[in-house]
Amino acid sequence: MSKIGVIILAAGKGTRMKSEKPKVCFELGGKSLIQRVVNTGLQLKADMIAIVVGYKKDLVEKAIENHPAIRFVTQENQNGTGDAVKSASSVFTDFSGTVFVLCGDVPLLKPDTLQKMYKKHRETEAKCTVLTMILENPDRYGRIVRDSQNRVQEIVEYKDACQTVRGIKEINTGIYCFDSETLFLALDKITNNNAQNEYYLTDVLKIMYHQNYLIESVVLEDISEAAGINSQQQLADLETQHYKAIKTHWMDNGVSIENPDTVLIEEDVTIEPDVYISANVKIKGKSFIGKDSFIGTHSFIENSTLQTGSFLAGMNVIIDSCNCFDLQWFEKYIENSLDKNKGK
Repeated sequence: MSKIGVIILAAGKGTRMKSEKPKVCFELGGKSLIQRVVNTGLQLKADMIAIVVGYKKDLVEKAIENHPAIRFVTQENQNGTGDAVKSASSVFTDFSGTVFVLCGDVPLLKPDTLQKMYKKHRETEAKCTVLTMILENPDRYGRIVRDSQNRVQEIVEYKDACQTVRGIKEINTGIYCFDSETLFLALDKITNNNAQNEYYLTDVLKIMYHQNYLIESVVLEDISEAAGINSQQQLADLETQHYKAIKTHWMDNGVSIENPDTVLIEEDVTIEPDVYISANVKIKGKSFIGKDSFIGTHSFIENSTLQTGSFLAGMNVIIDSCNCFDLQWFEKYIENSLDKNKGK
């Protein structure tokens, strides 16, 4: 079976974050941006994940949980995405298969989307499959240029695009799936002859096209998956969307939430039906809430298990507890105790 590799671009500082901390080290929903992207790669069962680091690389490496598939490579100077991917070529010397290129600041991309890309890539025997989006206002994104037969011909960056190309509404997300050998051969041919004097990864598509290789595309339906983070405000907005989606999921599965805007539930939490969650509650980590439980206002639960019928009156703090208070058990215990002590 063909091997799967992943290259994650995480070398930049992220100047618009207005912070000395690397952008990919900021957290969304309790996990660093880079860890979220790594987790997506791991769910693909990737044989190798090469993370391209640069600015304060020690902090980036510390933000990632250890895994045998992970390799770190350094981009000494930030000379563009093409240069970043090429810096990972040394760890793919003996690799033959498919390589995904992901962005370390795009944290909500779903493994199912990458599986969809991989399926089309393999079935069509394409040399590159790019994830695209259709936007009414494409702003400053790179445009997908197609030939007369509607095949992907090239990606033109906004700064290098004429007015006609800027009128195209299909844009590049920066997410790719490549044949590994073709990718690294094409990277040797790119130049920095462009408006930013950088080595664009996008230029490899034009090279492949002129070599008569097939370039495929998959159009992303949920554009929030490809949302990148460039500022503190964008991070806050995306985190709000992330938490809202989690709460919507649980409410659609039988959980009652009072004033959902005040409640925070992280993604690794499991909640059974007929649970009532009051306002101003936080449930974090790998917590489990059994059915028919009541969680009172201002409760904080982290990495804990609440059994069926648990009752928290409110203002409770429960951390790293495996067997929390079970109201039904307690009522039965009191009832049995009263029966035993009748007449004494």
